[in-house]
Amino acid sequence: MYGMVNEAIRTMILKVGGQEKWNEIAKEVGVDALHGFNTFEQYDDKVTLDLVTNTSKILEIEPTILLEKFGIFWVEYAKESEYSSILSTAANNPIELLENLDSLHKRLELAFDNLNAPSFWVEDIKDHELKLFYSSQRDMPLEYFVLGLVKGIFIMFDSTCEIQITTPKKEGVVEFKVTF
Repeated sequence: MYGMVNEAIRTMILKVGGQEKWNEIAKEVGVDALHGFNTFEQYDDKVTLDLVTNTSKILEIEPTILLEKFGIFWVEYAKESEYSSILSTAANNPIELLENLDSLHKRLELAFDNLNAPSFWVEDIKDHELKLFYSSQRDMPLEYFVLGLVKGIFIMFDSTCEIQITTPKKEGVVEFKVTF
């Protein structure tokens, strides 16, 4: 996982729990509490998983809820990052952005070598409902992050949605139902 993701987790922890909690989590994970993560450096996925696991334990929040909250936070974090222009030009509404997530990741591949980005696609758009599919090569349970990510995308466009997992991860793909 690239350092940008771990840095976003660190930023969220500092915002929610403060420096003391971050220091405690960093110690448990075995990372330097004083310095953040290098945005362009690749870290083992285990570091990210350990950050989530230990944050969940220390902040006493279920991992699935933490990942969902992080997904929402991630959208805001990305909007404020140096990649905000890519995000802001990707779509005019939340549905367009969901449909364009793969092209957004293609643009990010220009900045991040060997980016192992997930894939997203949308099907069956009906009145106020769609199916969203998420595929990842990572052996990490990130579907709850995707739940938050989608909610965060709708919030970015001053809207709301309901999202639920309709098909658990099978062969690397998770299906969601999004109602908006």
